[in-house]
Amino acid sequence: MRTLITSRRTLPTLLGVTLAVIAAACSSGGAETPATERLSPQAVLDNARAAMAGVPQFEFELTHPEGTTALDGGLDLRRAEGAVIAPRRLSVEAEANLGRVFVRVEAIVVEGQTWMTNPLTGNWSRIAPQDSPFSFLDPVRLVTNVLAQTTDPAYPAAGWASYGKIVLNGKVPSEALQPLVGTVLPGAILDVQLTVDAQSFLLTSARLSGRLQPEDRDNFVRLITFSGFDADLAIEPPV
Repeated sequence: MRTLITSRRTLPTLLGVTLAVIAAACSSGGAETPATERLSPQAVLDNARAAMAGVPQFEFELTHPEGTTALDGGLDLRRAEGAVIAPRRLSVEAEANLGRVFVRVEAIVVEGQTWMTNPLTGNWSRIAPQDSPFSFLDPVRLVTNVLAQTTDPAYPAAGWASYGKIVLNGKVPSEALQPLVGTVLPGAILDVQLTVDAQSFLLTSARLSGRLQPEDRDNFVRLITFSGFDADLAIEPPV
């Protein structure tokens, strides 16, 4: 099961000049300053990509402000949260509908071995990876894909930096999001809004709007949040 332990590990050190620009932009309570013009949206995206590449573990949560995600086995996912330790340890707890029945499911993957709870009884059992409805889930690759394949990055009209965060709008292809939902609508382009920590450049959330799976509607919205970068995560088999 997943546990959290306070860590002394420091986050990756970034370029001092870039940090100085961000600190200047956020030093007055998050208000935007002329210094923001020194950092392009693409530079923020590149810095976020470099920062996340140096983070081997984190926690995540997927929610659906609008819609759900279809999983194998007839599960209609509403919410999922968990943790990942790159490259081969993952835990996830999910809330979903199985037909008209609301169920909770847990899964743990350790070095290619998968355990999952029965959605009706809650009992753990070891299963073949191909039988898991979460076999596609790879949060590390998801982050890499999103930061590498987001196009047309731009600051929102309201401004880019506030309360220690930077917000970027852009577009992302559906294929980049297969590590999140598995089956995607080929060739679809979604709107993405990325939120990045203004000092560390770590990605804290990605909001995806539009049709991602074949049965989605145009107004579907998925929100993924990322945290726990400075914690030691232990993911062990449940039995």
